Amino acid sequence: MIEKVVNNRYLTLALFLFALALYLLNTWGVSIYILDEAKNATCAREMLESKNAFVPTFNFVLRTDKPPLHYFFMMLAYKIFGVNPFAARFFSAVFGALTVLVSFVYVKRFSDAKTAFWTAFILLAYIHLSIQFHLAVPDSYLIFFMTWSLFAFYAAFKTNSFRQSLFMYLAVGLGVLAKGPVALLLPGLIFLLFLIFSRNFSWKAIQRLRPFLGVLVVLAIAAPWFVVNGLKTNWEWTTGFFGEHNLHRFSDTMEGHGGSFLVTLLFVLAGLFPFFVFLPRALAYGFKNRKNDFVLFNLIAGITIVAFFSVSQTKLPNYTVPSYPFLTAVIASFFSNATLTFRKLRIEYFSLLVIAILIPIAGFIAMKYDSSLVDVRQSAFWLVFLPLGIFLASFFRKKLDNFLLTIAASGVVTATVFFVVVFPKLDRQNPVSNSLEMLKGKEIAYFEKYNPAYSFYLKKKIESLTFDEFTAFFQNNPDGIIISTKKKIKDVELPSNCEIVFSGKDLFESPTTVLIRQKE
Repeated sequence: MIEKVVNNRYLTLALFLFALALYLLNTWGVSIYILDEAKNATCAREMLESKNAFVPTFNFVLRTDKPPLHYFFMMLAYKIFGVNPFAARFFSAVFGALTVLVSFVYVKRFSDAKTAFWTAFILLAYIHLSIQFHLAVPDSYLIFFMTWSLFAFYAAFKTNSFRQSLFMYLAVGLGVLAKGPVALLLPGLIFLLFLIFSRNFSWKAIQRLRPFLGVLVVLAIAAPWFVVNGLKTNWEWTTGFFGEHNLHRFSDTMEGHGGSFLVTLLFVLAGLFPFFVFLPRALAYGFKNRKNDFVLFNLIAGITIVAFFSVSQTKLPNYTVPSYPFLTAVIASFFSNATLTFRKLRIEYFSLLVIAILIPIAGFIAMKYDSSLVDVRQSAFWLVFLPLGIFLASFFRKKLDNFLLTIAASGVVTATVFFVVVFPKLDRQNPVSNSLEMLKGKEIAYFEKYNPAYSFYLKKKIESLTFDEFTAFFQNNPDGIIISTKKKIKDVELPSNCEIVFSGKDLFESPTTVLIRQKE
């Protein structure tokens, strides 16, 4: 049955469209609010307004955090759809759908139809992946280009195909434009490890990959922007990006996102939910069958990405997402080729069911103790679809394919409920949306720190003030408003003629946003 579905000539198109619909779902119904989203989306808007494709700015100040590819795609979407949340997130969803598609196509080519089927549908079931591809961030682009470059490497190596070699280097070059040197260094390390462990490390094997062509293609794609940007910014962007946001981020903890290597492993396990419970046995299966080059390749790719970011001193959940397609291919191979029954998987199944039952409860408790979410804590119980779906899977235990499909469907349904019902309820609590009306027609400034979503929605520069400039600001702008945070204001004594007129804890962050105006 699965083989018949996979071999249907319309499946690839249907798969892409389904993934695109899932990743676009309600992207228009939730505000641009999360810190990175707000900065990325605002930066793209400012570049579009200034007609300057080489100097990224946020609040019209040079932003050195990210290379330009996602800005370019956001600018294109803004031209088509206007400046809004849907446009900012549109191409993230497109590249998410392409990631599922390219994984399916290459796994089908180098494994079998059933493994390709499970790879695609397990990827669609990952709730974290749905979240990632709903965000206006560069990670979606990196995930796709790294996935494509690695699978194209394997295809080029196995078939000696010029086209696959070209695809590999195109993907690497565009990946560098998406996220920087990690898109070159990490695939390069995986290429090397695969050649070594497959006992193919030789100059002859390397020549088959056309490395001189690769250097030319990658430089032709990535170098011009970096060079022109360096000249236009007097190399300030180059120093900030490569120094602070690459070397420093890898060697030191930034923004409090640190921890042991176990933190990275927990991120991966959470990201592979609901199929993470099968990962240990799938990895054991893969190691046992490592003489199969494609299995070995996926093992090396997935494990290397996780290990690389385990060593990094800065740890974030999105860093290891590029490992998902390759770890998923190993899980899919395990499901397709191992002799499995529900009885053999019952420990994993019941563990998954217990965890799924705990998730809505944990969500309710977490929101109860978060002042910004306490009023909508009941929305956590919408996640009950997850344990219900997983419980329902037990009724199909006699047919393993139907059992696994039901688990996958529970992930897709939960992601759908999250983006249509739960996330909009949470988003309505964010202080930026709740205070924008107060700022209309007013002169705005900020003290020390402010939520970057204000820049996206106000569409103008927000001037920085020192504390000594408060009095002069209000003298010149009697109805003006100063944005800051509770912590920053706590460190100073407000002038007697000033008052806090709005206070709201930022969602998913620790600061509390405050608005200050002159007393009437």
